Amino acid sequence: MRACIERAWQSQTLALPNPSVACALLSPTNEVLALQAHTKAHTPHAEVLALRQAFNALSSTPYPAHLDPLDKEANYRFLAQNHSGLFKDCTLVVTLEPCNHFGKTPPCAVLLEQVRPKRVVVGALETSAKASGGLKRLKQTGIEVLSGVLEKPCNDLLTPFMCLENKGAFNLFKIATRLDGSYLGKISGQESQIFTHNQRTIANHLIISGKSVRTDRPTLNARLATPPYEGLCHVAILTRDTAPLDLSIPLFGVKGRRVQVCHEVEQLPLQQGFNVLEGGWGLFESLRNYIDMLLIHTNASLQEGTQGLAHHCTQNFKPLHSQILGQDMLAWLA
Repeated sequence: MRACIERAWQSQTLALPNPSVACALLSPTNEVLALQAHTKAHTPHAEVLALRQAFNALSSTPYPAHLDPLDKEANYRFLAQNHSGLFKDCTLVVTLEPCNHFGKTPPCAVLLEQVRPKRVVVGALETSAKASGGLKRLKQTGIEVLSGVLEKPCNDLLTPFMCLENKGAFNLFKIATRLDGSYLGKISGQESQIFTHNQRTIANHLIISGKSVRTDRPTLNARLATPPYEGLCHVAILTRDTAPLDLSIPLFGVKGRRVQVCHEVEQLPLQQGFNVLEGGWGLFESLRNYIDMLLIHTNASLQEGTQGLAHHCTQNFKPLHSQILGQDMLAWLA
């Protein structure tokens, strides 16, 4: 379950408006046959991806190469019809109770009912009335069920999803710092840059300060995004300066993008959708009351300066998770 939690955080926010979920499949001798995460909405859930990966480890017949791993309907259908009892002695471990909701595909609980693993181990329980009931279905089928394993960290994973579900908005403030707490420059690690650009394809809006626009003259595109992430978020700029911005700044020239210039916090599109707020501590303080989570990219290089993180974060934000991404450390606070 710890491995699943770590895997799910690697894709945190990228599956929105769906939750971040990871799943492992274990052999009868507890060998890890698969470890997968749900990484983008409208693609296969973590359980389907784990069963797909484990199929090749257990079957003498390879999984069909022509089946696109992002096609949730085709993969679901193939596993339901061709599992041949491969998983009957296996254990499935998943951070969130398998869904019991009929949408474009039947729920994961129905697929597990068909492939019939010996045991299903769950971290967090499904709180949505629409999607709940998966464990009950599995128990009634005769599958052994164990729930509540590392329940607290599994629930922490759901923070962005729950914000979006309950409030209709999830606002993530992202900042890049040095180890001494100064925030001089941009994210430098390639892996962190890719993660940031992937996030931009999922977000509804990217919110930045007028100072950043005038000083950095950014493009704010998603040129480093990796498949299956593609798309474009709109931009909102918060500036107290009423002088017109230079429209030759590259971010204004991105085709299909809408740029909104706001002179008051209340004008920002913070009340709906997934919004990424990028900036320094000045912007953080201006928007503190609207921020649901804080993501700090910390680079190992040292610079002069003593601007620590503690006085900015500790009053209203608590650590949820930290991870290494390339040469950076990512810290998530809620």
